[in-house]
Amino acid sequence: MKTVRINISLPDYLLEEISRQVSPGKRSRFIAEAVERSLKEQRDHTLAAEYEAAAREIFRINGELEGAVGDGLD
Repeated sequence: MKTVRINISLPDYLLEEISRQVSPGKRSRFIAEAVERSLKEQRDHTLAAEYEAAAREIFRINGELEGAVGDGLD
């Protein structure tokens, strides 16, 4: 995988916490994995919201069709 060097700013307390838990040679990978997890959580949340909206729309349409299906079938 190709990597790109970037310059980011973190609050000092975060760098201190990372430094306590992760060796200096593994910080980039640690941060990359944290970003990947965060992005996945955001995608999952967005997808869930889209599914919920679609389900509400399907429920609404089904409700409308239930009335139409019964019309004229007496």
